[in-house]
Amino acid sequence: MKDAAEYLAQLKASIVMTPQIIHWTAVREEDQGDAGLFRYKLVLRDGGLIELFELFKIVQKSVMVAKYSFHWQDASGGLRARWDNAPHHPEMATHPHHVHEGSEANVLPHTSITVQEVLGIISAGAVAEKDS
Repeated sequence: MKDAAEYLAQLKASIVMTPQIIHWTAVREEDQGDAGLFRYKLVLRDGGLIELFELFKIVQKSVMVAKYSFHWQDASGGLRARWDNAPHHPEMATHPHHVHEGSEANVLPHTSITVQEVLGIISAGAVAEKDS
């Protein structure tokens, strides 16, 4: 990865190429050479919503993420999952990385996750729901 602008362009291409996303908005986006951040809101075909936030730096052509939160909710506003690295669950073996699944109170260990991985999970979840 050359710089923050290249990373942001790659992320936006991934969003556009995800068929379950029908609309997206850049709420905030900063490209400061080797550092940046983004906050995107994505509307899903099933009426769900995804909010993506990441603060990152490019170090030796690799993306180093300092903070992230990827929030996925269903059409009625219920939490499906939120992956984040806020340091408020030190009891987790994967601290600070964790996921809230189905409710804020259901916090599980989870390794660090990328936007592309989240988009893949959401795509698989949308397909699984459609098939049921």
